[in-house]
Amino acid sequence: MNPKLVFGVLIILGLIWTAVWGWVLLGARQTIAYTEVAPKTAALRRRLFYLLLPLFVIVFLASLGWLPYRAARANRLGSPQTTINVTAQQWEWIFDQTEIPARAPVEFVVTSKDVNHGFAIFDPQGQLVTQVQAMPGYTNHLIYVFDQPGTYAVRCLELCGIAHHGMVTTLTVK
Repeated sequence: MNPKLVFGVLIILGLIWTAVWGWVLLGARQTIAYTEVAPKTAALRRRLFYLLLPLFVIVFLASLGWLPYRAARANRLGSPQTTINVTAQQWEWIFDQTEIPARAPVEFVVTSKDVNHGFAIFDPQGQLVTQVQAMPGYTNHLIYVFDQPGTYAVRCLELCGIAHHGMVTTLTVK
């Protein structure tokens, strides 16, 4: 997701929010009896509700494609060509394979044997590219496309015990 786009959307929503509250405050300068104000504020609330409800529904529906859910990712990235089972346990990652094809959707099936772990993949430059929680009794599915070949680091992002800092391994993308 483009951070500049997200920032721009938040700025626009903030400006709209500020303008609405400015309009409300300007209208509230006069001292009016409560019996006169109550019907007007109820009407204002109804108008704001009916104005903002479609906007929220549209933003919600438009954002569904950005969600990291398995079906949304598979629709956007394509069906996984490789599936890798990942099991976390204190203080190591267990993979059924560590070589991954570049430029092809890869699905990580992630779980944990003991406590929560944060399964995070970092690119060769050290930037976080994707992550998901590894939880005992639950399986998370993460689909990702590695754009460039190289050695990717896998680290735990969830404090999982005394040797948490050493819970690091690598994946080779070819």
